[in-house]
Amino acid sequence: MARVGLLKAVVLGLDLLAVGLGLALGHQVWAWYKPHLELIVPVTWAELWLPNPFMPSGIALALVWLLVMRQVGLYDPDRMTSSARIAGGVTRAGAVVLVVVMVLQFLLPDRTYSRSLVLANIGATAATLGVLRLSFFRINAHVPKPMAQQRIAIVGVGPDAASMAARLEAGRSAGWRVVGFLAPQEEPDGVAVPADRVLGRVADIQGLVNQHDLQVVVLASRRVTREEGLLLATRADHMGLRVLQVPFTWGIASPRIDLARLGDLQLIDLTSLAYPTMGEQMKRLLDLALVGVGGTLILPFVAAVALVIKAQDGGPVFFIQQRVGRGGRTFPFFKFRSMVVNAEALRAQLAAANEADGVLFKMKDDPRITPFGRFIRKYSIDELPQLWNVMRGDMNLVGPRPLPLKDLEGADRDPEVAYWMEMRQKVRPGITGSWQVSGRSDLGFEAMVNHDIAYVQDWSFWLDIVILLKTFPAVLKGRGAR
Repeated sequence: MARVGLLKAVVLGLDLLAVGLGLALGHQVWAWYKPHLELIVPVTWAELWLPNPFMPSGIALALVWLLVMRQVGLYDPDRMTSSARIAGGVTRAGAVVLVVVMVLQFLLPDRTYSRSLVLANIGATAATLGVLRLSFFRINAHVPKPMAQQRIAIVGVGPDAASMAARLEAGRSAGWRVVGFLAPQEEPDGVAVPADRVLGRVADIQGLVNQHDLQVVVLASRRVTREEGLLLATRADHMGLRVLQVPFTWGIASPRIDLARLGDLQLIDLTSLAYPTMGEQMKRLLDLALVGVGGTLILPFVAAVALVIKAQDGGPVFFIQQRVGRGGRTFPFFKFRSMVVNAEALRAQLAAANEADGVLFKMKDDPRITPFGRFIRKYSIDELPQLWNVMRGDMNLVGPRPLPLKDLEGADRDPEVAYWMEMRQKVRPGITGSWQVSGRSDLGFEAMVNHDIAYVQDWSFWLDIVILLKTFPAVLKGRGAR
């Protein structure tokens, strides 16, 4: 806990430094933009900290920045876990501070601030905050941390508990350690965790907390009895335990879960997961701009690829397949053909050689792929015709990959797969996504499910920017291509 307090103090110091640097930089931009003001009303950077006729007091603005950043979660270590979240939080904070200044100017009589100075100050401060925060985030991720900062026990010994443990242990840099598992009375899915990591039974929670110095208990079992639940609640209250419950949707907890009251009951409110209207419009504008400019530049290259595909066997240039998009609506999905002409007819003969888990069909050495097709697949050149799908509005540049109808036949009989399908259909599919930039087919079906659900739940405009930037090195490496 002392280390957490130290980190928060360091971050607060960096934020104050950013506000000061932002004010200085904004002042310099203002003076450059309106140099005649230096001759008429000379004002120094130091004078802007106190009440002045040009902008709200710099000290007051610093306090507003800190309060707003706290409100948007920039001081919550559990939420600031990625560059996209940090950039999104700083952007939202800057927008709120701008609104606060506009309201002040409206409410204060006989007060007209310099719009250019206010915009320069807020923009420079937001940029400085973003740079310092992101730099600290990168550096802190590589700093060794004590392994017993938060000691966690997972209730459950089945697949859900094993999946949750894997996700937590993958994020050990965040400052926690999974000590082991607590076995409930009933676990119908069987034991899916190492036997030597089972600490004991839920009924023995008091002794296990003392023995293993537990601070957090995560419920990852569907079969905790009422008696066990009451025991956990009692011990949490008496021993200062933090008890968290996992929504059983592939082990992904939604960040938009909130508590709500229904009469005298306090329930978990699973709010609808959808893009904000403004965010979706910005996403669409970015897609159209990038496709319009990029598509024009690569048009000669696309034409050359099409000629090679046509020349190799005289077959069609494009592979067109019906795939599932937003809301479950199907659309024609375009790719450069990378397989032999009768590839779909040959698939049934290769069903036994499928190397993918889950509902997908993947083969590392698929005999249906042509030599040139293997090359364009490795570097994702076969995906370029999907830029036309983006222009049509069937797809986005970033989103879950659209899946063939055949791969999804009967998949909805599994409730967890059905949930995944429902989640990914809330948004338009994409050419690239978090699964693609993380390794594609090398990760397996469950990893793809986790990435899809996390993307829908965590979506922000900045997350799309981060994924787009990661796409280029991922394509050049060709890792995970099938």
